[in-house]
Amino acid sequence: MLMGVDGFALTPTANFVAYPRFHEEYRLPQGWLPAGRGDPVDAVVLTTSVPDHAFKTILSNIGDPLVPIVSLVADDRQGIDAAGQGEQLAWARAYAIQARLREMPPSIRHSTQPEDILLARIYSRGEGLNAIYDPSSRDLVRYPVAGTLDNVAELATGLYSKGYLARGFFDRIFCCPQCRSGHLSVREECHSCRSANISEEVVVHHFQCAHEAPESQFRSHSGFECPKCARPLRHIGLDYDKPGSVTRCDDCGAINDKPSVGFKCVDCGAHHAPDQVAVRTWYSYSLTAAGPRRILQGNDGASALVSAGPDRFRILLEHTRKEQREFGSPYQVARISFAHRDLIEAENVRLWEQSLLLVGDALHSALREVDAVRAQADGFLVLMPRTGPEDAARAMELVAARIKAVLKVDPGFQYVLIADMAARSVVSQQV
Repeated sequence: MLMGVDGFALTPTANFVAYPRFHEEYRLPQGWLPAGRGDPVDAVVLTTSVPDHAFKTILSNIGDPLVPIVSLVADDRQGIDAAGQGEQLAWARAYAIQARLREMPPSIRHSTQPEDILLARIYSRGEGLNAIYDPSSRDLVRYPVAGTLDNVAELATGLYSKGYLARGFFDRIFCCPQCRSGHLSVREECHSCRSANISEEVVVHHFQCAHEAPESQFRSHSGFECPKCARPLRHIGLDYDKPGSVTRCDDCGAINDKPSVGFKCVDCGAHHAPDQVAVRTWYSYSLTAAGPRRILQGNDGASALVSAGPDRFRILLEHTRKEQREFGSPYQVARISFAHRDLIEAENVRLWEQSLLLVGDALHSALREVDAVRAQADGFLVLMPRTGPEDAARAMELVAARIKAVLKVDPGFQYVLIADMAARSVVSQQV
C-alpha cells in the first residue's frame, strides 16, 4: 500500500485519464498510472483549457458520476472538483475523493439512483451541497458539488424530507411563470402600454391661474409661458413653482404620477405583472448524522433511515394502522384537491400561493390535534385516527366551510376518502 499526498492511502493500480494529454513537465504522483483501454478510471485530469463540447464528451465516455475531475488550469465549470490551485493540490483533492469513494459499499458506489448519487457526491467531496449564484444557469443558482446531476433542488428536497439532509435558507428568487427562468428584468413601465421607454418630467404650477402641467407644456418659441392663460412666467417662487414630477411614456404619451413595475423574462421574452410572478426559495444543504449512515451501510440502512427522518405523517400512519390491527380502531385518510387551482394560478400566481397558505391554516384550525396533514403537489393528505367514514365526511365539511370563510377566491375544494392500500401507496411515493 502506497501513501499519497496528505497521507491518503492509495492502491498501486489507481488509474487516471489525462486530457488532452499528460505533459512531461507535470510530475506523476506516486500510486497513479495512466488508464489503459478497458481499465477502470479513478480520476480525470484536465491539463489545459477544454472546450465545452469536449468536456461533455469526456463525461459521457467516463460514465461514472462519482469519479473526481480536477483541472491543472483555472476552470469553474460545473462538475470540476478542483482547478487552478496548483498541481499538488489538484492531485490531493482527487486522492481525498477517491479515499471516501472506497469506503462506500457497491450498492451505493455503483448506484444509478439520482438520490444515491447526490448523497455520495456530497459525502465524497467532504463539503455541503452549497448553493451559489450562477448567471449562466437558467435558474440563476447552481450546486457545484452536485456535478452534472439534473433536478438537484428537487432531489435535495426529497432527501431533506427523509432526514438525510439538513438545510438552511439561501435566497428567494423570482422566476418566469412561462419558462421558469430566474433571468427576469425588473423595470419601471408605462401603465398604459407597458413600455419601459419612459422618462421623468418636472411639474410646473402657475400661481395666478392655478394650472399644473408637465414643464414641457410651458415651454414655447417665445420662452416660458402658461399654456392655459398664456401669461409669461419669469420668476420661480413668485410666478410659479415646481411641486413634483410625473412619468411620461415616450411611446404612447401617457402621463402618470408614478410608473408601474413589470417583469420581463430575458430568456423567453414574456412579460408579467408583479402578481403573476412566482417566487422560488433556494436552500443550501448539509448531511445529517443519518446521511453518512445511509451511504456507508448501503441499502441495509435504508429502512432505519426512513423512520429516523422528519416524516411525521408516515410515522403516524404506520402507528394508526397498528392500532387498527390490534384494537380494531378505524381510521380515514382524505385526499384533498382543488378543481379551480389551474384557473386561479393562470390569472394570478401569487394569489394562489397565498391562498394555499391560508388553506393550510384552515386545515389545522378545523381538524383535531391528533389529525395529521401533509402537503402534496396537487393538494393535501389528511390522516384522521379513530374515525369512521361519516365522522370523516363531517370533518371535511367543516374544513370546506372554514376555507370558504377565510379565502377571497373559491379554490374548488373537493375530497375523497382513500382506502388503506391507496393511502400507503401515496405516502410511499413521497418518501
